[in-house]
Amino acid sequence: MELLERVRAALPPAEEKRMFGGVAFLVDGALACSVGSRGLLVRTGPERFDELVARPGVEPMVMKGRTSRGWVDVHASVLEDDDALAGWLEVGVAAARAAR
Repeated sequence: MELLERVRAALPPAEEKRMFGGVAFLVDGALACSVGSRGLLVRTGPERFDELVARPGVEPMVMKGRTSRGWVDVHASVLEDDDALAGWLEVGVAAARAAR
């Protein structure tokens, strides 16, 4: 999967784990993002959730019928540009580090 390789190359050192139906990345021991069939699941933290979910190609993460206010699904089409991908990864890494 191309997106998976791009995320691996762009993230700081991260531990990989299979979860959420894809490959999750832990940065400094905290979950930052996950690559799956729909695109990228990104940790936002609740304080940035409303701002980020309003962007095109971004939806709230829904798991088992519940919406998480600290995570968003970013559609793969929004991530075709390397700068866009880097920006979303920065969001996830910052939120993961803030959660520690």
